Amino acid sequence: MIPNEIIDSILDKTDIVELISGSVQLKKAGQNFKARCPFHEEKTASFVVSPAKQIYHCFGCGAGGNAIGFLMKHERMDFIEAIKILSDKTNIALPSYKTADRVKNSFADVLYAANDVACNLYQENLRKDHNKPSYNYFIERGIDDTTIKHFRLGFAEDLWQGLINHCKSKNANIDILEKAGLVLQNAGTKNFYDRFRNRVTFPIFDLRNKIIGFGARPLDNSMPKYINSPETYIYKKGKQLYGLNFSKEYVRKQDYVIIVEGYFDLILPFKSGIRNVVATLGTALTQEHIGLLKRFTKNIIMIYDSDKAGEAATVRSLDTLIEEDMNVRIAILPKGLDPDNFVRKEGNAGFMKALKESKDLFDYKLGTLTAKFKKTEPRGKARIVEEMLPTLSKIKNSVLKSSYLKKMAGELSVDEESIRMELKNLKPDFTRVSNSIHKTAKKEIKNQAEVILLSIVLEDVNALEEIRKEIHIDKFKDKSIMNLFKKIIELRQNSKNITPSHLMNYFEDERVKEIISEAVNLAQTINDKGKVLKDCLKRIKKDSLKDALYNIQFRIKEAE
Repeated sequence: MIPNEIIDSILDKTDIVELISGSVQLKKAGQNFKARCPFHEEKTASFVVSPAKQIYHCFGCGAGGNAIGFLMKHERMDFIEAIKILSDKTNIALPSYKTADRVKNSFADVLYAANDVACNLYQENLRKDHNKPSYNYFIERGIDDTTIKHFRLGFAEDLWQGLINHCKSKNANIDILEKAGLVLQNAGTKNFYDRFRNRVTFPIFDLRNKIIGFGARPLDNSMPKYINSPETYIYKKGKQLYGLNFSKEYVRKQDYVIIVEGYFDLILPFKSGIRNVVATLGTALTQEHIGLLKRFTKNIIMIYDSDKAGEAATVRSLDTLIEEDMNVRIAILPKGLDPDNFVRKEGNAGFMKALKESKDLFDYKLGTLTAKFKKTEPRGKARIVEEMLPTLSKIKNSVLKSSYLKKMAGELSVDEESIRMELKNLKPDFTRVSNSIHKTAKKEIKNQAEVILLSIVLEDVNALEEIRKEIHIDKFKDKSIMNLFKKIIELRQNSKNITPSHLMNYFEDERVKEIISEAVNLAQTINDKGKVLKDCLKRIKKDSLKDALYNIQFRIKEAE
């Protein structure tokens, strides 16, 4: 609801060098300023701030943006928080609106508020004298007062309408409680009742520390062991990792994350000082989970329970992790122990030792298969190779793939060339290939020729006309760059000022801002812009023909 004209004015009056130098030590380098990137670990400075363009760009990790983007990324602010800070700095007032002119709270905010009310009640319940067993339950599990408060642990009393009655006293809407997954309706009587009763509670937070759901466990061994919030408008189980809101800075700093299964498996190591840990809430790792983690690190140590289910969950996750180009190791705990009771028994030192002894993902999978099939028998060897080949095929690094192949041949005492032949003969799963193509399209692998064209246009917007004469903007492979060109065309038609810093404000996608900052810096390296423009147009036309041919060939294979 803030007009772009006001945002542009705020950016024009903001000194991005002054803003960033408050957090990062900048050094003058020609017309720009350089520093070590605050968003990834590096030894040489590749982070550049341009006072002329009022943007920043890292040549190492690709991060880029304007003053607003820097505050959002570095200080973990949302857009409104960032723009308010800059409006105060520049003395430009933001518009105010009457409540009647806008929705006071979004639906998501209402659900967050309902979860917060429930969490406060559960926390209060834990402190009541008659609920002492619930408090003692946490203490006996090795969790102290500080940790209870930090994770906002609580207790849902053994009442059918404990939360409902509490919320009624605050004039809460029962329909909202149902949509937040906090209450259920009886199919016969149509009466509502609390979902969580006579259980200790674990609030689940998103990255902004807002409560999106709950897990709840009984004080005894009654079943079900855990009851969890259903999926709601704000809670998607396959997209959330428990504890990441608490651990994200430690993960970024230490550049690896430990993945466990459940609430206690995370809380006990965290309490003992091991803070770079997250939990999957009992599910296998999804691509959404991995995408979330990749924002902070590419290095993973999995430490699931040592039972068969834990082992199966680990093996299921391996191929997904390899496809996402993650570096994975697996820590194996003694039989019968999970991270929770292992930390209580062996302490911080024991847990760290288990992490140091973690196995490479290839060794782990090969080990589980040789334990399952007899590697001394020909059929056993064949089954192990058959199970390992799909994993090998997903490893992108050729040297690594070759090393693993040699290792497997030695472990099974078979000819290395025979495994290579089997790998070559591995039939492609066209469902997987199709999914991979869609995933690649979704990821939008950057087309360098299109980035160069963007860099030329950002330097000289008149070049846009020559580009539009030669190719249609809709034919661009990279949807983000295509949308950038469309926005530039729109702004030009409306006689708007087109600067990289202003252009970034029309897009929420972080990737778009990184493309803009990359294009701006790329423009400084181009000498003969006319020749480069013609070469890029020729390359894009040629690539377009190649893609058309490939799609036809793929459709023929798929049809066969």
